[in-house]
Amino acid sequence: MSVTDLKYIKAATLRAWFRGGSPGTFAVVDVRESDFVGGHIKGCWNYPAGNFQYTLGELQRRIVENNITNVVFHCALSQVRGPLSALKFLRSVDDVDERMKEKLKDVNVWVLRGGFTRWQEEYGEDEEVTEGWQRDLWE
Repeated sequence: MSVTDLKYIKAATLRAWFRGGSPGTFAVVDVRESDFVGGHIKGCWNYPAGNFQYTLGELQRRIVENNITNVVFHCALSQVRGPLSALKFLRSVDDVDERMKEKLKDVNVWVLRGGFTRWQEEYGEDEEVTEGWQRDLWE
């Protein structure tokens, strides 16, 4: 599995999922670190990329416990941290026990195209899907 195998999702498609158009349950995993300030996608789970390998087990459990079928990873631009975290997650499925593997193997993994930077350009002011957005930090 490599970066070229990752599936990408557009901001507009993810926005539609919030309106009930998702192909199942979904979670958004924001891997930004100090740049998490200034807003985030509503309800996202923040698992900073710098600690990701240490919190991966917790993320796996959370996905299973919440019956998540689609996970969308992103960082600021989804060029490095977001895709690499998605890859680490996908590769980790082979390393868990059989019960966990059975539940995680069918989870669809996505990377948000353009990351939070593109998301906030389109939906920063949309309080239905964005929390804590601070316009002055993005201008």
